[in-house]
Amino acid sequence: MDRVNNLDTLEIMVEVDGKFFSDEIKGLEALSVKIGKAVQQMIGLNAKIKLVEPRTIERSMGKAVHVTDKRKLV
Repeated sequence: MDRVNNLDTLEIMVEVDGKFFSDEIKGLEALSVKIGKAVQQMIGLNAKIKLVEPRTIERSMGKAVHVTDKRKLV
C-alpha cells in the first residue's frame, strides 16, 4: 500500500511463469487485466497489478510478510 495525492493505492505483485514472458506484450497486459478484475470482484478494491518473473519477490524466513505498507503515518 502507498499513498499518492492523499489517496491510498494498492499494488499487487504476481509472479508469473516464465512462459508468459514472451515477445508479445498483449498477452501480459490481458493477464494483468484479468487478475485485476478478479481482485476487484473478490475484495471490491481496484489494484495495480504488476507481473514479475518467477523468484523475484523476496522470500522471508519465518513468518511471511504479505503486505508492505509504504504510507507515511502522520
